[in-house]
Parts: sequence; structure tokens; C-alpha cells
Amino acid sequence: MNLTDFHATYYAHELTKRCASDSVEKLASVLADAQVDLNPHQVEAALFAFRNPFSRGAILADEVGLGKTIEAGLLLAQKWAERKRRLLVIVPANLRKQWSQEMADKFFLPSVFLENKSFNEIISITKARRN
Repeated sequence: MNLTDFHATYYAHELTKRCASDSVEKLASVLADAQVDLNPHQVEAALFAFRNPFSRGAILADEVGLGKTIEAGLLLAQKWAERKRRLLVIVPANLRKQWSQEMADKFFLPSVFLENKSFNEIISITKARRN
């Protein structure tokens, strides 16, 4: 799809405009592209996580099967749309691939696994570049 300068400016404005943290408008741009069928409680959970302006994160702890992955995806997609690129999700090791796949399929979000081995490799590469 080719975007005109007008459309690019409009989309940039929509992604960066200020909205009340408890307004569904906060998630509107993210919801337009998401490949999910949302339930009202999932949108409410995402808005709840945005309500505290001093919050540096959120813990989503619903019952099993109520859509925590979707709730987290909404949060992550919104932060990504706001050009925030340092996002951390902590999940059990056996769910890493599932989460990565769901974020890519449903929200078009890239992910990188960071575990002890890969973390140490990144640190050693960084140190080598400094020297």
C-alpha cells in the first residue's frame, strides 16, 4: 500500500495524539490492525494498566483462559505504536515460543528471547566492541 504524505502525517498524528488513559481511544490505532476478537474485559484490563500515569509496568493475572496474552498484546502494541522499543515480557520458559508467535501473528510485533545464555553473549559482544 502506498501512502501519500497526507496519509503518513495523519497516521503519525493518530499514533501520537494524547488520549485519556481510561479511554478506548488510547487503543484505537492498535485495534485497527490487530488480528483478534476482543472481549470487553480484555479492553478494560488494558485500559486499567494504562490508568496510572506513574506506572512503569503492569502485571496481568486473570484466571486461566481469559485472555492475558491478548491483554498484554494490546498493551505492547500500544507502547510500540508510541515508539517505545524497550519492552520486557516475562513468561515461563515453556510459553516463550507461543507468546512470540502470538505477538507476531495477532499484533505484528517482533520479539527476541533473552535468557541467561543469550544475555551473556550480548554482554560479551558489547564489551568487545567497547575495547
